[in-house]
Amino acid sequence: MTDATTTGPITGAGLDHVLSPFRISGVELRNRVVRTSQGTGLGADRQVSDDMIAFHVARARGGVALAFADPAQVHWSSPGLLDLSTDAAVPGLARLTDAVHAEGMKLFQQIWHGGPTQMTWDSSAPWAASHVPDPGLGMLPVPMTQSMIDELTGAFVAASLRARAGGIDGIQFHAGHGYLFSSFLSPATNHRTDAYGGSTENRSRFLFEVLAAVRDAVGPGYPIGVRISPDGPPDQTTASDLTDLTARLERSGLIDFVDVSLGSHYGRDLLMGGAHEPPGYQLPTSEKVTRQTALPTIVAGRFTTLRQAEEVIAAGAADLVSMVRATLAEPALVAKTIGLRSAEIRPCIACLQSCAGGLNTRGRALCAVNPAAGRERTHGDAVIAPVVPGRHVVVVGGGPAGMEAARAATVAGHRVTLLEAADALGGQLRLVSPARREVADLVAFFAHQMELRGVDVRLGRAADAATVRALEPDAVIVATGVTPRRDGFQALRPAVPLSGLDTVTVHTGWDVLRGARLGHTVLLLDEIGHYESVDVAQRLVDDGHRVLQVSRFALVAANLEMRWEMMGAPLAARLQRGDFTLFPRTVLLGLEPGSARIAPSEAPQRGQELAFDDVVLMSGGVPDRALQDELSATAPVVRVIGDADSPRRLEVALVEARQSVGALDPAWVRPLARYGWGGSAT
Repeated sequence: MTDATTTGPITGAGLDHVLSPFRISGVELRNRVVRTSQGTGLGADRQVSDDMIAFHVARARGGVALAFADPAQVHWSSPGLLDLSTDAAVPGLARLTDAVHAEGMKLFQQIWHGGPTQMTWDSSAPWAASHVPDPGLGMLPVPMTQSMIDELTGAFVAASLRARAGGIDGIQFHAGHGYLFSSFLSPATNHRTDAYGGSTENRSRFLFEVLAAVRDAVGPGYPIGVRISPDGPPDQTTASDLTDLTARLERSGLIDFVDVSLGSHYGRDLLMGGAHEPPGYQLPTSEKVTRQTALPTIVAGRFTTLRQAEEVIAAGAADLVSMVRATLAEPALVAKTIGLRSAEIRPCIACLQSCAGGLNTRGRALCAVNPAAGRERTHGDAVIAPVVPGRHVVVVGGGPAGMEAARAATVAGHRVTLLEAADALGGQLRLVSPARREVADLVAFFAHQMELRGVDVRLGRAADAATVRALEPDAVIVATGVTPRRDGFQALRPAVPLSGLDTVTVHTGWDVLRGARLGHTVLLLDEIGHYESVDVAQRLVDDGHRVLQVSRFALVAANLEMRWEMMGAPLAARLQRGDFTLFPRTVLLGLEPGSARIAPSEAPQRGQELAFDDVVLMSGGVPDRALQDELSATAPVVRVIGDADSPRRLEVALVEARQSVGALDPAWVRPLARYGWGGSAT
């Protein structure tokens, strides 16, 4: 798979396959770019909301040909993000489909039952093929009886009819990822001895019965498809199994398309590959299925550019390519590519912090790099009110928060001067590991925005209060970030200074990422538990160091927002291929030259000594508030955003940057909003 960073600028030329129309049954698609079902959590009481409509309209307007709505529940035994178990769903679906159809996009509905992966509404046992607990939920399910199978079959039919009544263009049944149908299909989770267990045909009987019943109900012309996925482990559902299943489905005439993914809770890191996976990482598995069928096929796998999608389709590996996260970060990816504006595409950095992570921690999927994703009605550029006459806004700091604030301020019509102390834009993004290469693309995107929007960027300008005042600003946005701590602060010992600090040479994670020369054995104190910690540890391991990581967390990268198995586990596995040892739930008691005293946080009496050559302390950062304090006494409006206010996540920094446009009004009042929907700008 060609990487966008090595192919030069993407243009609308040479994309004949991905931009060509395509037909699924009677549904005409304007191109081959698809958004397979993403759990957005944007519904209101599990029904279509104005936020959900705005979200899909933005992607429809941006050129996506086909999107799938949030996974829909059909029955009380498995809650979903949309509820199609009653007729109350139909009016909302009609509003949603009318809105996206007006923009030229078609909308399919994924119909879903979580099976052993989901607790029921009333906390009774999950429904599944057999008594095999899912490794994620860990609750023993009840094997479905014939009456339960019949009940669910009726529920799937009813939900399908409601989708059609709501104007949905087609439906898809999720038969992968360890969910209900998958629990029947897999020999590892189906231990039945009746007509639904044993042979391949028997294990797929439930799926075939549901598809046949739905086909009878909706008629021959309405598109029906399935999503399938090899589990990952070789003793479970494999690509070979699914090739046979797809062939039998094709011969049956029950389905019109097949969507091939990868992974389940037995291989959760394969479900939604992070930056450690290359674009197209699922293809070697999925094309074993897609190349053996004449049905229209969809593939997924961290595709980020239309060039990558073009290669897949041109090679015959699939007919349609799913680009969920890429179009979450940039809704207009297709339109901007066609319009030869590839430098204006806001890139997905495959961090999973706010999409998968947001859904996991806040019940709503957002985006770390796009503050308007999921907030289109409040944070989109279209709702930025133009200010006439525009003001002169000085932004201090050229990191992500400063650049987004400068960009948004120009959208409002302000004249912006940006001061950056370093010789290049990017701030802390410039320290990110090269393994997360899309972060460099994000810096390039923002730098291009500064040029495109006429921001007066002044590099190498460390800004004190006098420098800022000399520019005679009407408003100042302080986005100066933080300075890394060197005091060895530990959250579990906030009142206890680290003894012996003055006897050793202290390095920070930033020093490591900037290429500091260290001895062989490095003691690394990790108080962050996030990507920065992994970047530092991996850099040391890759450079041949022995790394002894002392952490208050129980796992490597335990503070990541998404489920640990999805991202933390593969990052930990990569570290452990080198000379890396983690001391979990451990505190650093004291230092002396060449030696450290550590102990488990729950058992301080079980201390031990560690020998080291150098020490790296990662205790977070401290905002420098001096400039804010000096300016507040004289400048008309001063707002502080991002890490300069308090070190947090990239998403929050960019949300605050976007909100700072409204905060430039001296009469601005802080909006009441929870984290994830709003943010702060002090």
